[in-house]
Amino acid sequence: MFPNNVKRTNLGWVFDMKISLKPKLSHHIKRFIYIDILGIIAGFIGGLGAIIFREFLKLNKWLFFSILLPLISFKVNGFIPSIIILPALGGLIVGPIIFKFAPETKGHGVPEVIEAIKLHHARIRKRVVFVKIFASSITIGSGGSAGREGPIAQIGASIGSLLSELLNIGARERRLLVVSGLSAGIAGTFNAPLGGAIFGLEILLGGVTLTYAIPIILASVIGAAVVSSVYGPYPAFYAPPTLTFTNPIELFFYFLLGLIFGLLAVIWVKIFYLFEDFYDKLRVPNYLKLSIGGIITGTLGMFYIQYGILGVGYEGINKILLGEVSLTLLLILGTLKLFATANTIGSGGSGGVFAPSLFIGAAYGGAIGLIFHSLFPGIVKHPFTYSLAGMAALFAAAAHAPISMIVMIPEMSNDYSLLPPLMAACATSYIVSKIIMGDSNIYTLKLKRRGVKLFLAEDFSAFEILKVEEFMTKNVITVSPETNLSRVYEIIRETHHDCFPVVEHGKLIGRVSSDDVLAVPVHLLPKCTVKDVMRKNYSTIFRDDPIIKAIEKIYYGGEGKLFVVERNNPQKIVGILTKTDIVKAYGYVSTI
Repeated sequence: MFPNNVKRTNLGWVFDMKISLKPKLSHHIKRFIYIDILGIIAGFIGGLGAIIFREFLKLNKWLFFSILLPLISFKVNGFIPSIIILPALGGLIVGPIIFKFAPETKGHGVPEVIEAIKLHHARIRKRVVFVKIFASSITIGSGGSAGREGPIAQIGASIGSLLSELLNIGARERRLLVVSGLSAGIAGTFNAPLGGAIFGLEILLGGVTLTYAIPIILASVIGAAVVSSVYGPYPAFYAPPTLTFTNPIELFFYFLLGLIFGLLAVIWVKIFYLFEDFYDKLRVPNYLKLSIGGIITGTLGMFYIQYGILGVGYEGINKILLGEVSLTLLLILGTLKLFATANTIGSGGSGGVFAPSLFIGAAYGGAIGLIFHSLFPGIVKHPFTYSLAGMAALFAAAAHAPISMIVMIPEMSNDYSLLPPLMAACATSYIVSKIIMGDSNIYTLKLKRRGVKLFLAEDFSAFEILKVEEFMTKNVITVSPETNLSRVYEIIRETHHDCFPVVEHGKLIGRVSSDDVLAVPVHLLPKCTVKDVMRKNYSTIFRDDPIIKAIEKIYYGGEGKLFVVERNNPQKIVGILTKTDIVKAYGYVSTI
């Protein structure tokens, strides 16, 4: 008469109220929390990786420039020719290590991470993290013209991949850890947590997806915090208060700068790979090519060593932002850095292109700013503000990453007053480079030139690479020819499936559908078996076939579902692929 939670006691009728303090979390909420925790872990470890690399870089720079250089130093007309020996020696040390143990650590690193994420389920060999730390720190520490963002990105990504193997997680979570590790490293090295997150999303994943945005942002924040706890919360560059934007009319000049830098970015990318082609065709052992590149780099940097032509070049960028460089010297420095970087990385040296691109952009941007100032002094009053815009516009165009640069440059310089001109310059330069270069950029072009086929979320080339076995339903419910139809009817009601493979002695011999069973009168079901109604015509697909082949069969061939079989044993069923699984495959592609 009364509800179950109403009971009679000596004090009368009372409600037995059981309030659970343990919240009931849905599967999706649990997974969301899980990937956020993974992002935090990857961020912490990625930050540590950035610290370790920077310490190795400082150690090698000290060994080459503070210990070795004084021992061999001599001057000729005020210059120190022995500087040429340092990057050549660094190349001689690094070359054999790269080509013997991990050839994928050659160059700037990010293309290899993109390839791993897009084509290899984010798997990166364990040795990469160790070889990259060693090779890149020596390449840059000995005076090679390269950035530390590429090595830190590849190191962070490798750490994420290694962590995913230790946790034995799935491909999607592994991809998340790789991108999170990379973003954490970028955020830490430049003290730009939001920029690091957007860099990972824009460069590696091709855009912002809510599935990954939060954990990657968390990873970047943690990575930046870890690095800042060691080196302090200082911006990567010093932007003096004189670098301001106050006159809206001046936006016209930033749009014009964007047009110029869109073309300059295309030229920069072309020259970069022109030198790579030169060294690839050079008929000398691979490990010696780095020394040749080092000799040329050292020669270029010897004349302006105090301006950062050798190494990462941050000291040169700071001098430019402070307005300590003349128009002629700006053009010289930008050109020297361009060719020094092309020689260092093109010859096989291990280092990034981000910092050199910023240097080149700052130099040429400052030069354009000075020209604008001389022509329109009443409008362009702060010419070296164009150096910051040039830094952003050049890399935005070269890497097709306008959003990253609009966010990162203010974070790196601790100056947020320049967002309007940065947005104008980056958007314009990106449009120009996109028109000329198409979908290729300084990162993906390296893979394209190697014949590696990448894909976009909106095209079907992805489905030519992904395999059926990655998305098929593996837990297959099968029936035998002797199974009673009453039992099949019960299975249909329990599982809501509408088709079952018929297997006899481990061999696929037919199929039975819900329509076949329901066509039999109910009173006859107990008297019939599967072999009385099964059909011997069914469609199969091999587990290693590309998804595009399944799409053709299901959507264009009119098949409801496909039985997945082994190529060497077509009667052994290993899965089922349905339209729902195809939708899942499309969802997978849209997140990478």
